[in-house]
Amino acid sequence: MLAVDQKTLLSASLRHQEDAEYLLAGSPDQSWHLAGYAVECIRKACLSVDTYRKVLSHELGEDADELLEILLALDAHSSRLHLQGWCEDGSTLAKWRATHRYDSRNEHAADATALVRETGLLHDRTMTALWLAEPFDLESL
Repeated sequence: MLAVDQKTLLSASLRHQEDAEYLLAGSPDQSWHLAGYAVECIRKACLSVDTYRKVLSHELGEDADELLEILLALDAHSSRLHLQGWCEDGSTLAKWRATHRYDSRNEHAADATALVRETGLLHDRTMTALWLAEPFDLESL
């Protein structure tokens, strides 16, 4: 059974992904920004240990993936959800940083569509894997 904060994070991830898709045409900068948070929230939601969810923060920057690897090694339940390797070379997600919210207008417009598509696929795949591992009511999110 998912904890309350896991459901809250899943709800946030759904909202961020949907907003990123909606904003893509009119505001690619906002779309870019929200797409990255969608992935961050869903990865946190998949961690089964409350302390691990709190430790994995967007403020960790490039070290977040390395920290995630360590947390997944300690969290066997979550390690089967394949949350790692999302920022490999060539992925648009590897370019995303939380600090981009301070970037100039249209700085990421060219990559926004690719990022939203990529995060959408990761989001759907992860939501499905999590549901198969821990069935939950999607309507409750």
